[in-house]
Amino acid sequence: MFNNAIFNLHRVSRLKLLAYLEKATPEQLALIPEGFHNNVLWNIAHCVVTQQLLCYEKAGLTPLVSKDLIDKYKKGTYPNGHIPSAEEIASLKELLLSTQEQLEADYKAGKFKDFTPYTSSYGFTLNNIEDAIVFNNTHEGMHVGVIIALNYFL
Repeated sequence: MFNNAIFNLHRVSRLKLLAYLEKATPEQLALIPEGFHNNVLWNIAHCVVTQQLLCYEKAGLTPLVSKDLIDKYKKGTYPNGHIPSAEEIASLKELLLSTQEQLEADYKAGKFKDFTPYTSSYGFTLNNIEDAIVFNNTHEGMHVGVIIALNYFL
């Protein structure tokens, strides 16, 4: 069983992502600067989706986000230049916090019993839910770094 530091780190990362989502205009969220392949919105939504795929789907559980969101922001996708609506931004803000809180609650309730091993493109093999949660923190940290770089162009 994890100590609270693992979940506290995830919460801090999500609050960082939320802060970027709240300070940018919809147009800034959609901007893809020269030399980049994605934007702030894509990076934030990708973090939500990836957490669901790594932690829930690999554990044989139904993700807490829609299939449409997964299909739009999973690994291998790219933004299409669409400027998000206020409703889309509000939904993403809610998902940032609710999926973090639910992952912690579900882990503490013992819901993650099975797990299909997976080797990430980072080269790290996830053998169980604990590996997935630790790697997810690393993954989200990498995307926070990309968002910091993107913000120099907003």
